[in-house]
Amino acid sequence: MLRPKGKEMIVSPDPTAPLAPSPTLTRPLDRLALQLTLYCNLECKMCSVWEIRKNGVPLDLAKKLLADARALGARTFIPFGAESFMRKDFLDVVEYAHAIGYWYQSIVTNGTMITDAHLDRLQQTPSVKLHISIDGPREIHDELRGEGMYAKSVATARKCVERGIGIGLSGVILRETLDSLEHLVDLAADLGVREVSFQPFQTEISGLHKDIPRFSLQREAKETITRRLEEVCALAARRDVWIFTEALFGVIPDYLAYGKRPIPRGGCYLPSKFLLVDWRGDVYPCFFMWSEADRMGNVYRDELQSIWHSIHHKQLQLLALTERCPGCLAACSDVPSFTKTAAVSETSARRLAGAA
Repeated sequence: MLRPKGKEMIVSPDPTAPLAPSPTLTRPLDRLALQLTLYCNLECKMCSVWEIRKNGVPLDLAKKLLADARALGARTFIPFGAESFMRKDFLDVVEYAHAIGYWYQSIVTNGTMITDAHLDRLQQTPSVKLHISIDGPREIHDELRGEGMYAKSVATARKCVERGIGIGLSGVILRETLDSLEHLVDLAADLGVREVSFQPFQTEISGLHKDIPRFSLQREAKETITRRLEEVCALAARRDVWIFTEALFGVIPDYLAYGKRPIPRGGCYLPSKFLLVDWRGDVYPCFFMWSEADRMGNVYRDELQSIWHSIHHKQLQLLALTERCPGCLAACSDVPSFTKTAAVSETSARRLAGAA
């Protein structure tokens, strides 16, 4: 209604009018993650994912999900699981995603199974970016992953650079690697790779039956972890290598030393732009909201569109936005949200803003 105020007329809100929908809760889907395989050619000592040994949805359904997600707005495809290249039709999925308009495909790999024939196909798929896992210098990497694996992973990275295939190097911060984090930055710079990421050791990925004390840093002083991360950042700046996860560095020490799970101020936006389909076909809002209560449906009986627009999905979005998600520091989490409270370089802030 209009109410006079002197010579002016001002509009007062109508208390019976419906609230405008939140732009966050109504934004389009941006990322689809498919757990295509849980087979792996390695048996890494700090990981238990490879122990499940299952394949995900079949090729035809994977293509349908990619098409349905693209119709909802998705532009990023994240195949995940154990080692994606264990699945014989993996690149058929990747090439299909590229053909229907996905502009970015983020593929984490150990890099030991990628042949020249694979590289030929990847070279024709510019939406792909490989993230090759490197745990540290040769002796540390091979101790954790197997003799000779470091040489194979580095050789793959070198070939990717030579062929112009998008690539980054990924490391995990655990007890074995804390003193050699600089190796990943130096290796990247020497190979001509311009991006690395570090994420803290995750007990969820390791599995509680593993030797957690061997890998965990909860007995380490927070100040030591903080100093090591500062030293890595300084080296990366000197060598012109971007640390994608730099925005997490301010909260990683508390996570590793005390088990404190941080949530971005204002909540996490990932469930508002992301869907995950696990190997069973069950659908979840992110990599860490993955309990039975978080399951929104199953792609063998539910359409992706109905899941995305469901009340359950909206409820889980609200939980994440009101800082009631479980909290994580994985490189696949909503890293850009942490730039609101993190001290990062101008270059990093700008590049993360583009990745949001």
